[in-house]
This record gives sequence, C-alpha cells and structure tokens, in this order.
Amino acid sequence: MLSPHIHHSEGLDLTQEIIDQFWVTYDEENKQTAPTKDEIITYLTSKGVSKNLAEAVDMVLRPFELRKVGRRKKGVTY
Repeated sequence: MLSPHIHHSEGLDLTQEIIDQFWVTYDEENKQTAPTKDEIITYLTSKGVSKNLAEAVDMVLRPFELRKVGRRKKGVTY
C-alpha cells in the first residue's frame, strides 16, 4: 500500500527519468531490450550526476535477474 504522504527528491526524479528514457521499451521475454549499466551511468553522468548516484539509480531499477547477465552479445537472446 502506498503512503498517503508525498515525498520528492532529486534521486526520485532521476529514477523516473531513467524509467521514461530507457526502461519503457524493456521486454521481459527479450533480455537484450534492457539498457546496459554503462548506458545508464553514461547518460546520468553526462547530466552532471555523480557516478555513485548514477550507479545507485541503475541498481534500484535493474531487475535482479539482469544484474548477472553481463555484456550483451549480438544475436544472443537471454
């Protein structure tokens, strides 16, 4: 159940931005559609976000099953 209180922070804004920019096209049936950790971190750090915060945003949003997938290979479906 969601809290009736509204909380706002820069970190939450960044999290929503990454969902909107990178995760809306993710298909659980095709793991290759997931953005890479490097894509997320590069995007956020190019906006002036610290590497630590960029890594934290990626960690929060990345499903556990994708954390161990490793580098994407062309033509391989996970």
